[in-house]
Amino acid sequence: MTPQDARRAGRALYEVTQEAGTARLTLDGLTAFAALVEQHADLGKALLSPFVTGDAKRGIVGQLSTALGIGPAAGHTLQLIAERHQMDGLAGIVKELKAQVHKQERRVDAEVTTAVALDAAQIDQLREVLSQATGQQVTLSARVDPAVIGGALTRVGSVVYDGTIARQLARIKEQFVQQG
Repeated sequence: MTPQDARRAGRALYEVTQEAGTARLTLDGLTAFAALVEQHADLGKALLSPFVTGDAKRGIVGQLSTALGIGPAAGHTLQLIAERHQMDGLAGIVKELKAQVHKQERRVDAEVTTAVALDAAQIDQLREVLSQATGQQVTLSARVDPAVIGGALTRVGSVVYDGTIARQLARIKEQFVQQG
């Protein structure tokens, strides 16, 4: 499945499930399944293998969907792409479905990277500031990267705000180079 096909499938799945009021449930189910596949390399290999029949893949997906309590739309989607040997498109479908659901819910994912770990109060405060700035509910994840040196690198959706000391030092260096 091409990335473009996966995006189309994700949008189509959103349209169908949004009308039925199950878009979030479907996203959660597909996300849980994708996480399971990521955690179990052999499962991923079996679902991607051209040597495993479509019927066998459909059976595996059906059993796992039942065990995970995945809703009907997510289960049907998984069985369809497994049967057609297109499981490689799952990540793209989930990505597009997530974008559509988050747009509907006025939610945005954000990630902050700092040199040292932030405590829960700092994360909550940053989440609140970002929510006010974007007018959307923010789901914030935090990472630690010592290369940041200080400050923070924040990604909100596809927009990146680089307030790191490393970036400031790079700007100063660029200015010195430009000035001769």
